[in-house]
Amino acid sequence: MTTGPALRRIVGFALPLTAANLLQQGYVLIDGILVGHYVGVDGLAAVGVASPMFYLLNAMFIGLGTAFTIRLAHLRGAGQDGERRGVVLALALVTAVWSAGCVLLATVLAEPVLSAMGIHGRLAEDCALFFGTLSLGFPAMFGLAAVSAYFRGLGDSRAAMWVQGFGNVVNIVLVWFFLSVLGLGIGGAALATVLASAVALLVGLVAARRLYPLGRERSEPAVRRELVDAVRLGFPLASQHIILAVGIMVLVWIIQSYGTVVLAAFTVVSRLELFTGMLFLDLSGAVTAFVAQNLGGADRERARRGLVQTVGLTVGLTAVVTAVVLLARGPIAGLFTADPATRELTERYILIIYPFLVLYTVMVVLHGYLNGARRTTAPLICTLIAFVVVQVPFAYLLNGPFGIDAVMWAVVAGWTAGLSYTAYCLRDVLFTRAAVELRGVS
Repeated sequence: MTTGPALRRIVGFALPLTAANLLQQGYVLIDGILVGHYVGVDGLAAVGVASPMFYLLNAMFIGLGTAFTIRLAHLRGAGQDGERRGVVLALALVTAVWSAGCVLLATVLAEPVLSAMGIHGRLAEDCALFFGTLSLGFPAMFGLAAVSAYFRGLGDSRAAMWVQGFGNVVNIVLVWFFLSVLGLGIGGAALATVLASAVALLVGLVAARRLYPLGRERSEPAVRRELVDAVRLGFPLASQHIILAVGIMVLVWIIQSYGTVVLAAFTVVSRLELFTGMLFLDLSGAVTAFVAQNLGGADRERARRGLVQTVGLTVGLTAVVTAVVLLARGPIAGLFTADPATRELTERYILIIYPFLVLYTVMVVLHGYLNGARRTTAPLICTLIAFVVVQVPFAYLLNGPFGIDAVMWAVVAGWTAGLSYTAYCLRDVLFTRAAVELRGVS
C-alpha cells in the first residue's frame, strides 16, 4: 500500500504523542526491572497488586484532565485565550480536591481493598507500604498530570513531553539510588516516585508560567461553569478506565491464589503490553482527530481512506512488534528477574498472547474512527463486553480446570470479542450514519 497524504497526516500527529508516552512507559519498564532485581519477585508482585489500586484512583482524573485539555484547545482554536484563567482555576481546584480525597481514600481503604483481593500476609504488608508511601505523592502526581493536560490543551505537546521526560529520568535515578545504594526496598521505590513527581511538578509550573502567562480577564472567571462542563465531558471518558481498573483488581483476586511468582509474571507482562501498545493507542487518537475533521467537512471517502491505510500500517507494525517480542521473550523476562519460575511463566504468557496482538491493535485503531464519528459510547461498550463480559468470567470459570493458562487465554478471548463488536459497530457508521449525522450538524 502506498503512503498517501491522509496516512502521513495521521502518523505526523501521532508521533509526538508517542514520543511522550514512550518516555512514560519506558520509565515504567525500567522501574519494574530495578524492583525485580533489587527487591525480588515479592517486590514485583507487590507493585503489580498496587498498580490497579492507583489506576482506579487515577481513572476519574484521566477523564477530567482530558476534558480540560479539550476545553483549552477549543479556546485557543477560537482565539479566546482571554477566558483561559477560568479553565486554569477550575483545573487547579479539581486537582487539589481530588488529590486530598485520594490521599484520604488510600489511607482508609487500602487494607480492606487488599483483603477483598485476597492479598494477605507479607505480600499485603509490602503492598500497603508501597501504596501508602505512594499516596504521599498524590498531590504532586495529579498536579503533574494537570500541568501536562494544560500544555496539551494549548497545543504544546513538546513542553508536556520534556517535563514528563525530566520527571521520569529523575525517578529512574532515584529508584536506582534508593534500591541499590540505600537498600530501602519497596518503600524506596514508591518514595522515588513521590520525590520525582514533586520536582517535575515544580519545573512544569515554572515552565507554564513563563511560556503561557495568564492575562487579566475583563469579567469574573466562570469557574463553576468550567467545572460542570469538565465533569459532563470527562465522566464518560473516565468510565472506561474505571471499568478496566476494577477488572484488573478482579483478575488479581483470581490469580493471587497461585502465589507471588504468578503475580510477578502478571506485572511484567502487563507493563510490556502497555509499552508495546502505546504507538497504536496514539494512532487511534490521531485517527479520531483526522476522521472528525473530514466527516465534519462531508469528505467521507477521505476519512475512510485514512482509516484503511492506518489499519494496513497497524497490521504491518504489529507483525514487527510481535516478532521482536516473541524472539526476545527470554531476554525480556531476564531483564526483570533472575527467578527461573517467574521467567518461565513470563515467557509462556508472552508466547500465548502476543501472536494475537493484532486483534488488540486493530481494535483500538477502529475505536479511533468511531470516536471521530461521534460514536464515543461504542468503545465504552466494547470494553464492557471484552473485559467484563468475556475476559474476567473466562479467567474465573476456566482457571480451575485449566490452571493459569486459562487466565492467559482469557486475554485473547477478550480481544476477539472486542474486535468483533467494534467491527459490528463500524459497519453502518463507516458507510452511512456518521456522514449523515455530521453533515446535519455542520
